Amino acid sequence: MSKINFRKKYFTAIGVTLLTMVITACNNSAKSQLPSANRPSVANLSDTSNPTSPPVSSTQNSANSQSSEQQAVQVIHDYYDAIARQDYKQAYLAWDGDGSASKESFEEFKQGFANTVSVVEEVGKPGSLEGAAGSLYIEIPVTVTNVTSNGTPQRFHGSYKLRRVNNVPGSTPQQRRWHIYSANISLEQ
Repeated sequence: MSKINFRKKYFTAIGVTLLTMVITACNNSAKSQLPSANRPSVANLSDTSNPTSPPVSSTQNSANSQSSEQQAVQVIHDYYDAIARQDYKQAYLAWDGDGSASKESFEEFKQGFANTVSVVEEVGKPGSLEGAAGSLYIEIPVTVTNVTSNGTPQRFHGSYKLRRVNNVPGSTPQQRRWHIYSANISLEQ
């Protein structure tokens, strides 16, 4: 065999080997990236800003969870602030489904506060965030003290369950905000 044929076969073999290594490396890289690119992380499901945001650490998840809890608690504060200002429309809209979760029409809801002169809420420690069917839920305990128009103080105790839609395709910013989903409030005797 001549030196030229030997060199030709030698360099061809090296070229084929290098080409095989490059193709294998590219395939392995693509395989390792595809599942994570198509599978949303927990951070992406609860993040309201960007559905393709990078995964976050557990410390950031804890901060996001605390932030989400604080946002839910703020809904309760805003709800009772609106009632205290007699802005019943804003209070009504704090309920899921533009008020329909209250199971009252707006007029019925408004009439329920007709004798309320003042109202103050105390919010307890929120429960854990729970997820189901593309939504997050949280239960928030409250104690509410109000004074009626005849001067009678009333004290209510119970909890609200709040709901927000995760950052899923097709969800709107309004759906991704916390809303009152249900209430279990009773008058203390």
